[in-house]
Amino acid sequence: MKIYDPYDIWSLPVLGSLKSKWSSGHKLSGMIIPFIGIVEVLAPITFRKVIGCPPHDFPHVEAMRYLAGQITTDNALRLFAENMALNGGWGLPFSWYSKNGIYPANTAYVTNTPYVMMALLSIASEAGHKKTAMDLFEQSREFLDALEVMHDTPTELALSYAPVEEPRKVVNANSYAALAYTLHAKYGELTHRKEAIKRVTRLINWILSQQNQDGSWPYYADDEPGNFIDCFHSCFVVKNLIKVQQELPELADQIAPAAKAGWDYIRSHLFDPEYRLCRRFSKRSHRDPFRWDLYDQAEYLGLLVDFGLYDEAYEFAEHVQSRFSKNEHWYCRIDILGRRWGKNFMRWGIAPFLYHQHRLLKATEDSA
Repeated sequence: MKIYDPYDIWSLPVLGSLKSKWSSGHKLSGMIIPFIGIVEVLAPITFRKVIGCPPHDFPHVEAMRYLAGQITTDNALRLFAENMALNGGWGLPFSWYSKNGIYPANTAYVTNTPYVMMALLSIASEAGHKKTAMDLFEQSREFLDALEVMHDTPTELALSYAPVEEPRKVVNANSYAALAYTLHAKYGELTHRKEAIKRVTRLINWILSQQNQDGSWPYYADDEPGNFIDCFHSCFVVKNLIKVQQELPELADQIAPAAKAGWDYIRSHLFDPEYRLCRRFSKRSHRDPFRWDLYDQAEYLGLLVDFGLYDEAYEFAEHVQSRFSKNEHWYCRIDILGRRWGKNFMRWGIAPFLYHQHRLLKATEDSA
């Protein structure tokens, strides 16, 4: 499924270069970037067509769609094989210009790869597909082992977002690394399982060391300018801790209190009871014209499922759907004027929301 994305326009070299200069404080770019932003907010799809920005396939989106029963096994395997990065793992099909650096197209990311890994493990349970799925799954270990070591002690470990040098350590990325190594510790080749468990334990220790006293985690593991605390990245950390605990219950004594504190923070600081939606930030680094983001709602819904709050999850999901969908189309953001934005931009919150909706339905069916 080829789709547009909120960040695809910046993959074009001219616009990507402008964004990098703007991030560095370049004055001319500081004048041009807001103009581009206004045009994109007003006409996102038309703007992409005019500048020649094509839609793309996203392997981790297809992984969620497969796990939600929306695409066939054969199509999923084909997309995973075709979109694997050279060193194993999966990422974005376009260049990504971020605060942490410029990443070339088809760079594998530790935040994307575990979704495909989980889909491959599910496919491996089907008759006739085990070898193909597990061969792709095992190649992800090469990617994980290629990640840069950014913090290394006998008890703690922090890795990079991608197999490139990066200036800042990202907390949620390391929670995904812990999950990915957990999957190898539980389902990978027997000869590598002990080492994978050691890595998971050290990664978890580092993640817990970065948690604030109020239960929150910053995006970057530092106090430098540009840091922030937002909803969906906070949810990522908690949900990955829960997944690690489920697969490796021997780590429950360490993980459970931290996950609970993180969940309590999200509930008290990021969920807005008046609007019955999740706020985007509790600590901002920048301003933009969007008030609500579907990605926040999607990951909050996922945690409601994880914590077994099914009645609340159904009520929340119904309310979110009323705000972010219209005429059978989904939108990924709502701007400050109340306009829905990003029609069918699946990667940014839509696919995750539909995936967690599917999980909710399955969980309640299983419990019944």
